[in-house]
Amino acid sequence: MHTKALLVFSIAIVSFLGCSPTSSSNNTFVNKLTLGTGFTANYMDLVGQGASFTGTPLTLYWRLESKDDMAGSSVIINIKKLTGATSTAFQAQTYPNPQSYGHIMLSTISIASAGSFRATGLVVTGNKTIDSVDFTVQ
Repeated sequence: MHTKALLVFSIAIVSFLGCSPTSSSNNTFVNKLTLGTGFTANYMDLVGQGASFTGTPLTLYWRLESKDDMAGSSVIINIKKLTGATSTAFQAQTYPNPQSYGHIMLSTISIASAGSFRATGLVVTGNKTIDSVDFTVQ
């Protein structure tokens, strides 16, 4: 029984150290914005990921992952409407970061009309563009 308890304790400590804000070894984070139709049960990923969504108004779920630690910075999701080769401002939403460190942020944004769009995720501190993704709402 002691061996099992020691093993569980060791795994817990290694997991904690791997998530600490000062741990930089084996950084496997990438710059990526993902869209979906909902959150997984652990709220760390999305379900219904894709680039085409149905229904208006639409609650769009997003996950922004940054290669660099966001360090508590707010995030902006900027959406432009695409018409042919041109894009026009559609809406932008600023999201305060709920913690002082981390590489991943998730939330939702409402889309009120159908069309083709480009969503861009930005980290406010340093004005860093993380990623853009094109999507449609039908």
